Amino acid sequence: MPHAVEAAFREELRRAGLPGHGPLPRLLALLRGASETHLTLPEVADIAAETGLAVTLTDLTRHLESLADHGLIGRLPTTTTDLVFDTVAEPHSHLVYEEAGQVIDLHVSADTLLAMVRKALAERPDGVEITVRYRRNAAGPDGF
Repeated sequence: MPHAVEAAFREELRRAGLPGHGPLPRLLALLRGASETHLTLPEVADIAAETGLAVTLTDLTRHLESLADHGLIGRLPTTTTDLVFDTVAEPHSHLVYEEAGQVIDLHVSADTLLAMVRKALAERPDGVEITVRYRRNAAGPDGF
């Protein structure tokens, strides 16, 4: 990893309140550079192993949870029991296709999102489930 890139990840970790040394900068760089944005723990472990990042599964779980707790990655609600981490930290929506097991990032305006929900409900009124998750760090004055 080039020095400037490594320094940027270290600074991002420090701003989030995490140590900018050890395996965290490299892990964050691997997550941000991954071709997929939604990764299970075994998938992250494979990426780490392929790139030579020596970390136990226990430590990897702890590091991922820490990155998620500090808002550098997200946790994705899924239709399975697998933990899925979202490498895109910025708020965005997801479209989940249960049958295909596919999750799609939606970087759209609120108006577009509402139009998509209306269309989905019109097309499959009994086949759409809506989940609204309030992010911990985005609470308004009422806590919501």
